Amino acid sequence: MLRKLGKTLTNNLGLKILAGMCAVVLWILVVTINDPTIIMSYTTSVALKNQNYITEQNKYFEALSGSNTVNFSVSAKRSIQEKISGSDFTAVADMERGEYDEKSGRYRVPITISTDKYNSNTVTISTRQSYIEVALEDLGKIQKAVTPTTMGTVADGCALGAVEIVGSNLLKVSGPISIVSQIDKVVAAIDVEGMSTDVTYSAVPVFYDAEGNTIDTTKLTMNMSTVSVRAEILNTKDVSLEFSTMGEPAEGYVMMGLDYRPKTVRIKGEAATLNPINKITIPAEVLDLTNMTKDLVTTVDISAYLPGGTSLVLNADAKVEVTVTVEPLVTKTHEVPVSNFVLENLRSGYKAEILIEDLQGEYEGDQDIPKEETISVAVTGAESHMELLRARDIQGTIDLTGVGRGTHELGVSVRVDEELYTVADPVIVTVKVTAIR
Repeated sequence: MLRKLGKTLTNNLGLKILAGMCAVVLWILVVTINDPTIIMSYTTSVALKNQNYITEQNKYFEALSGSNTVNFSVSAKRSIQEKISGSDFTAVADMERGEYDEKSGRYRVPITISTDKYNSNTVTISTRQSYIEVALEDLGKIQKAVTPTTMGTVADGCALGAVEIVGSNLLKVSGPISIVSQIDKVVAAIDVEGMSTDVTYSAVPVFYDAEGNTIDTTKLTMNMSTVSVRAEILNTKDVSLEFSTMGEPAEGYVMMGLDYRPKTVRIKGEAATLNPINKITIPAEVLDLTNMTKDLVTTVDISAYLPGGTSLVLNADAKVEVTVTVEPLVTKTHEVPVSNFVLENLRSGYKAEILIEDLQGEYEGDQDIPKEETISVAVTGAESHMELLRARDIQGTIDLTGVGRGTHELGVSVRVDEELYTVADPVIVTVKVTAIR
């Protein structure tokens, strides 16, 4: 049996071997025809490597538009290609391997494409060298203190108090020197519209140039993306101002008046602090009139005299315009009608008369003294006041207490507005007293 089987196997051996080889070749042809090798294009993003190589040279770099992705070709069997996607490949640009092209002014970095998912026997990546182009610029660095501010208006009866950055307010910024060099100030604002209590919010810093234009920060790197801003909301109160003066004007001059604007100011503070405050007193030494011969016109900064724990709602109110009027004293003699002087306390049984030169006016009971008779009275006062004084406004009395019969030189008690005028010289009249027969 075995001998018969062996004879069968070895019979026409050459033909059988040839048939087997043909079958293998035929299988290979069939497989090749049904699963051919094809080339397909893919796109993937480019990752940058060793970026610090550029930044350590104080340079800022930016990949030019369209160069942050790369197109490449892959050769593989159809069955493999059907499974491949662009994400199966990694494209890396090593910044350390780049070269500066002086002609274009750009930095060209070669791109290396690889895959960890397929081996080199399965897929073949096109060998054409691709590059990423990078624009280089000097790297600018700056530190800026963030200025806190607010938007909106607080509730009625309230005022904005201190506005401050909570925590660090020092912002460290780096980026292209062309942008960094434009930074003039950095502001962080919070909204206080309608607020009646303290508020704290996170705010995004806004950059401004010297002309007040905002600066695009997309290319800038900062150590903080937001800062915390706190706004204090305080109570308010309207209080009056009180001024006084020290010293006396020069001899022959008098202070006429003190005027100032505004008369009242609005202050802010905690309720417990504001409640007992009714006025703000400015020390007298602020307005020194010593030896003054003309009006004192000055601006007084009252902020230094505010009660502790308070401040002005309007900064403009700190400057108070003050005018102290100083005028010269003048003396003028008025001829006052004798009828303006009254004889008082005349003893019973007597009559009295004022002797005016050779004319005499007899005084008995309510009998008037003739108006043509006058007594000279010298009055001193401010120039503007003296223009208003008339002789008829001057009054006087002569006291006859204990005065007996005879002719007497008696002093006259002259009455003028003591706040405005003084009698310059004593007034003496001659009074004759006689018995009634």
